[in-house]
Amino acid sequence: MKVISDIRLYKSSETDNLLELSNKSLNLSVHRIVMKLREYGFSLGEYDHLYFNFTTLKSKGTIELNHSGDRYHPWYRYYDIGVSQNEYNNLENTDCTAFVIDKIRFVLCNLFNAKDVIDPALVEAKKGAEMLMHFKEKKSAKGIATIYLRLLDNGKYLPLLCVTDTVGNEILRADLHETIHLNIIGEIQLNSKKVTVKPRKNVFAKEFHPISFEIKL
Repeated sequence: MKVISDIRLYKSSETDNLLELSNKSLNLSVHRIVMKLREYGFSLGEYDHLYFNFTTLKSKGTIELNHSGDRYHPWYRYYDIGVSQNEYNNLENTDCTAFVIDKIRFVLCNLFNAKDVIDPALVEAKKGAEMLMHFKEKKSAKGIATIYLRLLDNGKYLPLLCVTDTVGNEILRADLHETIHLNIIGEIQLNSKKVTVKPRKNVFAKEFHPISFEIKL
């Protein structure tokens, strides 16, 4: 079982001509929903990418699983969602967000029985750039270091590092660097005097350095 990784949005008015939606605010809203679903451990089963194709080639209101999947890319499924020409024309406007998210919710709730996780995720995603996703933590005998992710309106992540003692008192609350990718967040090291966030061990993280804060646990 794979935890959901991505939801992508497309549109089509011609056969075999999918166009990815370039509506930035909509894509950010959907990405925040996915972040919370990942935090909740929501699974689509044997695949982790879910694609939605809003199309005028299907009757308005229809939602159908597209069975022409790619056997070379078995990690995704996509659904055709029938829309009117006016709805299609509105997909790149900011006021279409509620319409699109309602369709995503319908699929997740009715086809994946995910109401218990999708509704809380939708509530959290409405917080926008203030939404926190629990990303990673490190426990020690004296406390817990936790990294939360925020997705800013510029499309970058702003990680938040929090350290609490064993009874929940906050010892440290600090923003890390804005980043497009998450290679700056690898291993967390925690002791009574210092917390350190080390970059990931890969070629893309070689330019990053550990980030440390002095603390007293």
